[in-house]
Amino acid sequence: MKTLAEGAEVYDRQKELDQNQTRGGFIRLGASLVIKREKVKKNCQECGAEFEAYDLGPLSRRACNKCTKAKQAEEEEKQRQAEIALAEAKYHQFVAVAGIPKIWRGVTFENSDPSIRKAAFKVAKRYAENFNAESGTLVLYSKGYGCGKTHLAICVANYVLHQLRYPVLFKKARDLLLEIRRTFSEAGTGTEADILDQVLSAQLLVLDDVGVDNPSPWIESTYWTIFDRRLEWQLPTVVTTNYPLEAEAGVGLGNRIGYGALSRLMQLCGGNFVDMSGSDLR
Repeated sequence: MKTLAEGAEVYDRQKELDQNQTRGGFIRLGASLVIKREKVKKNCQECGAEFEAYDLGPLSRRACNKCTKAKQAEEEEKQRQAEIALAEAKYHQFVAVAGIPKIWRGVTFENSDPSIRKAAFKVAKRYAENFNAESGTLVLYSKGYGCGKTHLAICVANYVLHQLRYPVLFKKARDLLLEIRRTFSEAGTGTEADILDQVLSAQLLVLDDVGVDNPSPWIESTYWTIFDRRLEWQLPTVVTTNYPLEAEAGVGLGNRIGYGALSRLMQLCGGNFVDMSGSDLR
């Protein structure tokens, strides 16, 4: 019994024969082979209806036009459903590895108050809705804590993850550094490179509380690696920090993460910097 693909091939061949017939009842096959055209009556193996087809021996059609088209449509629908299932599986995998803490998983622009930090809310929402591989970096800054930086960063992450279905990785900067440090001990699992590979390749990286740890040459080197690699590959990043890009009273983000890393972060954000300083919202 012929497979659906074989049946479709025969159907396509039949159409080709119809289009290439010549006078006198002959059909041209290829550049030089010409055979006598002869139609015979057949019964469709699918519905039993009688139909006419060219007698091509084992290549002859076994189903009528209606059934052949129906089978093709059925196969196309199966393929479409398979693609949908694959996309769903990829989406669930994205969700599983996004690293968004449980308390933040239901936080969205829709269930957040847009009147609080109104300008920052608009910028973050516009960034999320227009997100793509060329979106660049968004830096959310405030002098104090409880100003809504993480809240808006999470809104961006959840929108990009669930609405646009891009892969997202959320990391607290301190947790990331601790994860890397653990690999230095004998009890640690994985390697520093394994952890950095995840961070450096994420389609959207949300790095929360950058600069919170006391500076050291190792911390500066680690931030330099992160921002340098994401700059090279032009990968979008959302950063929250309590330190200004330009030092105020001698203190700025460069003092905390190193000026090499800061230079790369400034290139990444291209001025896409939001000052959310204000009263504690908690």
